[in-house]
Amino acid sequence: MTTHTPPTIIAFASPKGGVGKSTSCLCLAGALASLGHRVQVVDFDQTQTLWRWYSSNAAARANPRLTVEQGPHGDISGFVQDIYYKRDGFVLIDLAGTLTNQMLHLAAFANLTITPSKLSEPDILEANKLAVQLQEIATRIHKPIAHRILLNEVPFILAGSQAYMLEQIDANNIARFETLMHYRPVYAESFLTGTPPHFGDANRGPIAKAVQELDGIVMEVMTAIAQSQQKAAA
Repeated sequence: MTTHTPPTIIAFASPKGGVGKSTSCLCLAGALASLGHRVQVVDFDQTQTLWRWYSSNAAARANPRLTVEQGPHGDISGFVQDIYYKRDGFVLIDLAGTLTNQMLHLAAFANLTITPSKLSEPDILEANKLAVQLQEIATRIHKPIAHRILLNEVPFILAGSQAYMLEQIDANNIARFETLMHYRPVYAESFLTGTPPHFGDANRGPIAKAVQELDGIVMEVMTAIAQSQQKAAA
């Protein structure tokens, strides 16, 4: 008899579109794959950005540790069981940028839910709304739900309004990653080349800096998941 270790599931969710979910998901998938993990991305987003990237790029499909598939339509109960009982490694789920029962279900199911956000009032407001709803679900089902905001497309020099927004996030104890994803063209470049930053030319300064940034986020991801597992076991 063999025992199966369920995968580590990370959901990328926001009630709002255009926040950087697909880009963040792709870059972190590449970072995890570069560490030797098997990474399976499931694309539920309306735009199917990640599925399009994978299906149209031979370079993307050449990476044996990183695959992308389309999320099923309709009832997802069979999909959830398949993920939990039959898969391993990491499963990254890019959810649709809208608030639905399906999105909340999968966000609550994940080991960690990441909400990418820019330093703008609409993005942060929606991210915080999702955090509140997930906390309500966690209370109802008696299961901790780990949630973090990932600030992305952050300029290296903040405008006054952006600096104020960052101060307000921290003053209100909104859980976020300390590492920021700055505005770097190499992140978007991945959709053209078929290779996430970790599989690009490490001799290029911009790629090396992006890799360093992503490695910092991955360390925080691992810590957040470990802390959530400790709470669940307590």
